[in-house]
Amino acid sequence: MITTGFAPAHIDIESKAMETLASHGKTFYWASFFLSVKQARAAAKLYACCRALDDIADSTTHSNATKHQSLQDLKLKLENHDLPCDHALAQALRSLTTEHQLPKAAIISLIEGLIADTERVAIDNKRALDRYCYRVAGTVGLMMCGILGVTDRHALPFAIDLGIAMQLTNISRDVLEDAELGRRYIPLDVTPVEIRFASDPIRTRIQQTVADQLLRAEAFYESGLRGLAYLPRSSRIAIFVAAHLYRAIGRKLQNNGCAWWEGRTVISPTEKLRLILGLIPKLIYVVLQPSPKKDWQHASHLHASLEGLPYVDPPS
Repeated sequence: MITTGFAPAHIDIESKAMETLASHGKTFYWASFFLSVKQARAAAKLYACCRALDDIADSTTHSNATKHQSLQDLKLKLENHDLPCDHALAQALRSLTTEHQLPKAAIISLIEGLIADTERVAIDNKRALDRYCYRVAGTVGLMMCGILGVTDRHALPFAIDLGIAMQLTNISRDVLEDAELGRRYIPLDVTPVEIRFASDPIRTRIQQTVADQLLRAEAFYESGLRGLAYLPRSSRIAIFVAAHLYRAIGRKLQNNGCAWWEGRTVISPTEKLRLILGLIPKLIYVVLQPSPKKDWQHASHLHASLEGLPYVDPPS
């Protein structure tokens, strides 16, 4: 049994999944209304599992060594399905993998990314940032492909890109919040303390770095949205909505001059509704767009830093 101290074995993650999504993943909760009931439940369950994993890595009441060991134990249970397991989180992840043919390599990579969060987080360069984004978010794109019934493996690099785009948005939005946790994800040689109490020169340097990451996110969004053509038509609306709502966070931050020190940028329900209504013509085109008759060329330069990771461009 995994004795993490974070999630008692008897907790039913699945029964709380939609509640977790509604409370903590409002953008994805909006998008879930455009999925079938079965897909929405599976997506909510995946989100709840990812949230539970995040909570382990982010815990402020446990030591880094304890958090590290807890995630390592979960990783071991998922790598070896023959091992007995009565821990709710491991069971939920196992059942998702089995029911929706989720790539085990993606779940393992996700946990490896979160294990890194239990250590000193100070990302030094774009390559390290891209690989981190792949592990904690590109992998979620891969797993969502299974839930949405994607059968063409050529879709996978595009799914990775959409996950990376969203994570770059997250990192740009949460610079101050992450610094308060002692973490620095933006590739800039400043300490979390310097971020929290930034002088004007450091504030400006961070501002430019945030602007650079949001610009890079745009390229990943463009690629990820292009890959929607690989999805079954019934699934395209939800991912289109989720991507554009998340993208709107980054664009709002850009329009605000990348003022990261003002705290987390959010999109209000009114802004979300207005955005969705304005995107209806484009959405109709995306839904009606035929699946690619030939394999679309993925922008391979987007994966230049991801060599050796599962399912990166191009799939074999």
